[in-house]
Amino acid sequence: MTTPQPLSGPRITPVQTFRFVRDTTRFFLDCRARYGDPFTAPLPVGNVVITGDPEGIRDIFSADPALFEPLGQLPLAPAVGDNSLLLMAGQRHKRERKLLMPPFHGERMRTYGQLMREITLRSVETLRPGGPVRAQELTQSISLEVIIRAVFGIEEPERVRRYREVLVGYMESYTPLLMMAVPLRRSFGGMGPWARFQRHVAELDQLLTEELATRRGHEAGHTDILSLLLAARDEEGQPMADLELKDELRTLLIAGHETTAIGMAWALYHLHRAPGTMQRLLEELAPLGPRPDPEALVKLPYLTAVCDEALRIHPVVPVVSRRTVAPFTLRGHVLPPGTGVMAAICLAHVDPVLYPEPESFRPERFLERKYSPFEYLPFGGGARRCIGAAFAQYEMRIVLGSLLAAYRFSPANGTPERPVRRNITIGPGRGVELVYEGPRQGALA
Repeated sequence: MTTPQPLSGPRITPVQTFRFVRDTTRFFLDCRARYGDPFTAPLPVGNVVITGDPEGIRDIFSADPALFEPLGQLPLAPAVGDNSLLLMAGQRHKRERKLLMPPFHGERMRTYGQLMREITLRSVETLRPGGPVRAQELTQSISLEVIIRAVFGIEEPERVRRYREVLVGYMESYTPLLMMAVPLRRSFGGMGPWARFQRHVAELDQLLTEELATRRGHEAGHTDILSLLLAARDEEGQPMADLELKDELRTLLIAGHETTAIGMAWALYHLHRAPGTMQRLLEELAPLGPRPDPEALVKLPYLTAVCDEALRIHPVVPVVSRRTVAPFTLRGHVLPPGTGVMAAICLAHVDPVLYPEPESFRPERFLERKYSPFEYLPFGGGARRCIGAAFAQYEMRIVLGSLLAAYRFSPANGTPERPVRRNITIGPGRGVELVYEGPRQGALA
């Protein structure tokens, strides 16, 4: 057995950090070309070991979860709270994940299909034919209302409006600057971005405190995710505490709102730049009519492939990370405790061996072969795979299928979209500019 070469990578400099933040995929591709896989990289959370090779990713995802803890709390902690599943390790992570998983089971999600379709169709009613629309603004509006109604269980129109107002302010106030620059997390006498964010934190906390006080003890018969979490009990019969619930709701908001919306926006972008792909999808949708049944939509193979390809070519989060708490072997390299490791989703998804012509949007590749969870991993993997993955995939298919079966759009221009970092996510820089062309024939019948 040969001894692997020592790990190497670029030096830690402000320039390298900027390259990572600005274009993670290109930075990692350059590093791998020069240093091999795995390589080390200087990132805002410290020097980490990175792999985009399926075998390296397998090493991470197949390892005993007890070997790892979250890499660091720098980017996410202020937004999701200390009691977030994303920041937990060990037995506490295992307990919380077990409590959170049941509401996201496939059978449960069928309850939300009609709601997702209703929200989608209503979202277009205010658009005027010939008028401009940014796909990401449209999909974010849809996704946010899905969270308010399906996750938080809010139905009264005025209460929905209030939640939308508070949640949008909360998310917009946690800027990329606050995410990356810890020294700026100071109030400066009540002024500045951190003070503004803290005001939104307090506003959301008050809203959630009121909701929990009203709902606790009255969750029977309700199907929204909050009610299911209120009814959940651990192995000792204990419910989740209010602090835990509030932080997990904040986590579901952050992880489930913008991420799904970005995936749908990218799908609309590529579909409207590839007439053949769009035509094939419309032919698949046509037999279902202008108001397809949600359960019929989620079974369509080409629609599913379109969603998969959008997340393949544009993973919303480029990496998943861990920190070792015991010696761990990654592709023959024994890493000591305290080492940061990352599975680079963005590298695996552009591997030309797995995905010929990886820069091309070609949904057919997902009909031609099945990819392993170490080759295709838009939601991470292993014991820390996103618990909302099935919910997000379900929502993407219903929203996109409902939109395109009922309404027509066209590209506003031929300028390519460039991925840009928004906070922890990477989305289309201009939001995908389209023109609304009106209902499809028969959609208003």
